[in-house]
Amino acid sequence: MSNVGLSMQGSPAGDGGGDSPKPPRKKKRSGLAVGIVLVVALAALAAVGYGGYLVFDRIQAAAPGADYPGPGSGEVVVEVQTGESLSAIGNTLFEADVVASVDAFAKAATANEDATGITPGSYLMLEQMSAAGAVERLLDPAARNENVVLIQEGLRSDQVVAQLSEATGIPKRNFERVIASPQQLPLPKWAKGTGESRAEGFLFPATYQFEKDSTAETILNAMVARFDEVAAETNFVAEAKKTKYSPYETLIIASLVQAEGVGDDYAEIASAIINRLNPETDGGTFGLLQVDATLNYIFRQAESNFTNTELDSNSPYNTYKVAGLPPTPINSPGRVAIEAALNPADTDYAYWAHGPEGQTCLAATLGEHERNLAGKCSWTG
Repeated sequence: MSNVGLSMQGSPAGDGGGDSPKPPRKKKRSGLAVGIVLVVALAALAAVGYGGYLVFDRIQAAAPGADYPGPGSGEVVVEVQTGESLSAIGNTLFEADVVASVDAFAKAATANEDATGITPGSYLMLEQMSAAGAVERLLDPAARNENVVLIQEGLRSDQVVAQLSEATGIPKRNFERVIASPQQLPLPKWAKGTGESRAEGFLFPATYQFEKDSTAETILNAMVARFDEVAAETNFVAEAKKTKYSPYETLIIASLVQAEGVGDDYAEIASAIINRLNPETDGGTFGLLQVDATLNYIFRQAESNFTNTELDSNSPYNTYKVAGLPPTPINSPGRVAIEAALNPADTDYAYWAHGPEGQTCLAATLGEHERNLAGKCSWTG
C-alpha cells in the first residue's frame, strides 16, 4: 500500500527532476476491490451450488414411491380441473411440491376408496404433505378455497345479498355499494331501475363456487354473467321482441311467474298474468294484476293476508291499486319462469289459486274461480 501511495503523490511527468519523462505507471487495484469481487463470485457460485442441490434433492424425492413424512407446512393453492384423472391430480400436486412423487399419491388414492369422490375446484393444500394426508385433505370440504352458495329461484335482491354475506363473510354493505353503482354491475343495456332495484331480476339463481378471496364485485358480476348466459341460451331479447312486451317487461313477467308458479304450471300462470293485463279480459274487468307477491315485495314479507292499509299502499308495486306491471322485477326468476314468460300457454285463464298440496286451480272467469275456491279442485280455500 505504501508504494501505491508514493506513486500517487509523485510529480507529474515533465515537471523536471530527470533528463526524460518517466512513462506513466499503471494503477494497481486495491486489495479491498479484489476481495469484494472474489466474495461476490464465491456467493454466486454458492447460490448456483445450492440451487443445484435443491434441484437434485427434488429429483431424488421424485423417485418412484418417494413420500414426505408430512404433515406439511406453509400453504399453496391447487386447482383440480373438471375431468382430471387421479394421476393428473397427482402430477399437479407434485409440481406444487405438495407430494414427493406422483407414484406415492397414486398409491395413497388407490388405498382410499373415497378418493374417486375428489371434485373439481380450488384447494388450500400444505407443502410437503404425506401422500395419504394430501388425499384426505382433498376430500375435506374445509380445505376448499371457495365458498359454495346456493341461490334459489324467486329471491329478492336483498335476500340474495343476505345469503351471499352469510356464506362469504363479506359485509352486506359491500354488496349494496356494488348494486348501487352502474360502473360496478354491468347489466344489459335494456335494464332499468336505480339503487337496490338495479339488480332485481339479474342475480341469476344457481349454485355458485366463489374463491374465498372473491370480492362483492366479482361475486355479483359472476351472477349477472350467468344471467347473460341463460339469456343467450334462450335467445331472450329476440324472443321477447316477438311478444308485445319489451325484454325488461318480459323479465318482470318472468319474476311474477316465478312468484306465483308451482310445479309444471308456469306457462299457464304466464298466460293468466298476460291476460289480466288486458282490460278486456273477463268482460272488461281487468287491467289490475292483483298479485299478492307484489305486496310482499313492498313490505319485504312472505304473507298472503293483507291489511286494508297495505292494500291501499300508494307504492307503484301495489298491483291491487296500480294498473299494469310493477316498475321492476320483484325477484330473480329461474330459467323455467323465463321460458314461460317467453312462451306462455295459449289460454283464456285469468285467475289462479293453489291448494294445500300444491295443486293449481285455473279459471277464465270470476265465477269459475269462486267455484274453485269452494272446492271444485278437491280442496277448500
